[in-house]
Amino acid sequence: MHYTLDEIKRVPNLLNKLNEFDFSFSKEKKYLFVGCGSSYNIGFIMKEILNKNGYKAKVLTGGHIMLFDDIPDSDVAILITRTGESTETIQAAKKLRQKGMKTIGITSSKNSSITQQCEENITLDFAEEKSVVMTGSFVFILAMLLNGIVKNDYYNYSEKILEDSEKIIDHLTLEKYEHFVFLGYDENYGISKEGALKLQEMALQYVEYHEPLEYRHGPISRLTEKTLVVLNSKGTKEEKKLKDDIEKLGGKVLVISSNEQVEIPDMKGFEAPLRLIPIQYLGYKKAIQMGYNPDSPKNLSKSVKLEG
Repeated sequence: MHYTLDEIKRVPNLLNKLNEFDFSFSKEKKYLFVGCGSSYNIGFIMKEILNKNGYKAKVLTGGHIMLFDDIPDSDVAILITRTGESTETIQAAKKLRQKGMKTIGITSSKNSSITQQCEENITLDFAEEKSVVMTGSFVFILAMLLNGIVKNDYYNYSEKILEDSEKIIDHLTLEKYEHFVFLGYDENYGISKEGALKLQEMALQYVEYHEPLEYRHGPISRLTEKTLVVLNSKGTKEEKKLKDDIEKLGGKVLVISSNEQVEIPDMKGFEAPLRLIPIQYLGYKKAIQMGYNPDSPKNLSKSVKLEG
């Protein structure tokens, strides 16, 4: 069995540890999330949900901060790097501290470089992963941060969602699809970005991500019977119409929503971590179908280290 599958299947066990952490946000402070790749996507999702709930948050890539000085005025910077060794995020931490910003590092690696650069650190060594691609640790970090706004019982939902995801995705004829499109609004746009990245990293597929109704404005021109569209829906009538239109044109749609194929509870956006479970499993299954090793994808390493 591949590490990646183990790391996806242990998501419920990870979520069961959420009560051990007591992170909280304040409406009096301005937050800046920093990360690269999947870690940036966590920050994007958090920024969307925080702003929607009356908090103030922005997100930037570590590379942007490393290269440019147009950093938004913020009180607290939360720097996410699973390995703690991503050069851009470490350089960003140094720069933000020099600007007098409070820095909090979130990593799953003890004594990593990020922990030496940040004022405070949250080290989640139990969520450390052997595989290159970030899966279970993504779900846990996102859930932990969201619990800093409102506490949710993710664990009780996660096991069934994992089971349902396996059943539904195992019954897809994945060899038929070679083009994957992820659609979603607001925090679901961030989830769609992460979904596209998983299919790209693990299974080397041609991927896209868009807001749902934007899909008709050009990108739908690439739709064929070899396209699988993953719609992270908010349950609107227009999203349902879009699903019908895509299927009339020969594409296949997998809907992740309440009362849909992959049923996720409606928690006003706070269900975001649970939406990642089917997407991660889809990436793993497509990689296996293609004959690729999802643990160690082509051209990738666990952390990107730039030479000075």
